[in-house]
This record gives sequence, C-alpha cells and structure tokens, in this order.
Amino acid sequence: FQLAFDRSWKPLPQPELELTGQARLVYVFAAAHEFIPDAGYLKVARRGADYLLQHFRDPMLGGFFHTVGPDGQPKATIKRAYGHAFALLALSEVYRIGGDVRYRDAALQTWREIEVNFSDPAGGLYNECGRDFKPMPGGRTQNPVMHMFEALLALREATGDRNAEAGARRLGDFVANQLMQGQAEGSAHIPEWYDADWKPLPTRETGGYIALGHQFEWSHLLTTGAVVSPIYAQVAERVFSYALATGYDEIDGGCGLKAFPDGGKVDTRKGWWQQAECLHALMVAAKESARNDLWRRYEQTQELIKKQLIDAENGGWRFADALPCKSGGCQEIQPDPYHMVRLHQAALKLASG
Repeated sequence: FQLAFDRSWKPLPQPELELTGQARLVYVFAAAHEFIPDAGYLKVARRGADYLLQHFRDPMLGGFFHTVGPDGQPKATIKRAYGHAFALLALSEVYRIGGDVRYRDAALQTWREIEVNFSDPAGGLYNECGRDFKPMPGGRTQNPVMHMFEALLALREATGDRNAEAGARRLGDFVANQLMQGQAEGSAHIPEWYDADWKPLPTRETGGYIALGHQFEWSHLLTTGAVVSPIYAQVAERVFSYALATGYDEIDGGCGLKAFPDGGKVDTRKGWWQQAECLHALMVAAKESARNDLWRRYEQTQELIKKQLIDAENGGWRFADALPCKSGGCQEIQPDPYHMVRLHQAALKLASG
C-alpha cells in the first residue's frame, strides 16, 4: 500500500514499507467491506494480507520483519511487538469479515509465535527483538500491550479460540494489576514508559508521562474486553474518569497530549489521533452508562473535529500535532486512517445495535 501522501493526496516517496502501516491498511479495507460490501474492499484487504504473508513474514524463523523494500525484500529484520499486534489484528479482521480459513490459520499461528517469543517473564511484552527473537535491551512501554490486547479480542471474536481469550486475559490482568496506578479519589491511569522491570518512569525528566489519548483508548478497549473478564468494565470506568478529569477540555472539547507522574502542568496541546480516541471513548462510555453529560461532551468533541480536523478542501483529516492548524500546528500530509476507521466502525456498530 502507498501510505505517504501530501495534503492534496499526491503520493510522496516511500523508500520502504513498514509492517504497522501496511497491516493497518489491511484492517481498514476489511472494516470498510463490513459496511460497504459492494465496493471491492475485501479483495483489496485480501491482497494486502497476502502481501504481509508473502513478503513481511520471516519464512525461516517466523514472525514479521519490521520493514521491506519496494521490491518486497526485507530491509529491517528486527521484530517489534507493536507491528505484530497490527498484523494479528489485520489477519483476524480479514478472516472475521471474509471467512477465508487461510487467514484464520495465519492469525492463530501469528499469536502462537508472539506468545512464545515476545512474552516478558516479568509480564507484558518485549518491545523489540532481533530477527532470532532475542530481546533487545531497553525499557518497556504499554503501547504494544494495549494493541495486542485489542488484536487478541479481535482474534477471539473471529475464531472463538480459547488461547486468544486466555492471552487477552493475561495482558488485561497485567495492566489492571501491575501497570495501572490508582488515584486517591478512585480514578486510575496507565503510565506510558517503564524500566526493564516494568516500574513506571517516575518523573518528566526521566521520560515518564501519561499519554491522555491512550487513557481514552484503554477505556473503550477495556469496556470491550469485559467479555473476557467482568472486572475490566470497572477498570475502564476508573481509567476513563482519570482521562476525563485530567485530559478533557471542558471549554472547547477534545483532549490534551500528556500528564506527568510528578505533577506539573498538563500538556494541553491537541493532536489528531487523540481526538479520535477521545470521541470513541466518550461514545462507548455514554452508551454503557446512559450519562447525558457524556453525550454533551461527545457532541462538543465531534464539533471540534468537524471544525478543526476534517479537511473540507481535500478530504480526510488534518495531520494535527497541535491544533489549531491556522497557527501552524498541522503538517501538510495525510494521516494514517486507522484511528478514524476504528472510530467509525464502532459508531456504526453501536448505531445498528
């Protein structure tokens, strides 16, 4: 897939193809077919999934390479848990929506290899391994854990596989019992970065922070994950309460970028994907709780997105690092559609249910 475009959709140079972006596009086209089945999207999703399996997959050692060149040959042979989570999500969705058992088998095999090679004995997942799956030294981050949890929920839904459900439960319990940090008033947050023993980095100076968009994202994923463990609904509520109190802009809607474990001023700048996850979480929480104040915030944030992020001139969303765009806070490129499609997929399912 061509992933790099300027704001007017002119293709930009793409010297190598990266696993995460390619897998996300497979997911996007599969999701599109679910709601628009006569547009040929499933065929495109299957072509993308076949490319992942033919060119990104390591035929000798298993797993997926980080990047390949335009000729389909491996370039960066390291293996990252984050990219593997999206490969698993893509294969699971293509099978769930299209029903071809090749992708079911590939998804199940992918999870077996992830479980064996990326599982950290201290909990969670290694961030990055060599081609031989030897873990690379360094800290840990919750981000691949979050997306692997998401992918395992998708694999469970698509296949009913008990190992997928058990894997989701292990990761969810690890987050709820070890990573989540409770607040005195009852809310909780999930820090972004940790040392090699999964102790959160304690200060802003050491690199510690709480990604506010990820708190909203975790809240709706954990709500979905209640099918695996009923405690996740309670965990989701605590994390959502923190995100709303700490990150939500009650004046203009939307959420900021970061809070910090040692206090200090919250970074209230607004990026594009954080607004998609904020809106997604507000929608799910409002549906679950029937709280009218959440629908008010949903409409407020939706209006912010319409005014500030929808690109009326070119289509798509503005790539905002820090709204507003008129102040120079946006790049002149098109963003990855994963967060927006995930949002719309959830909205359509809620509306139809």
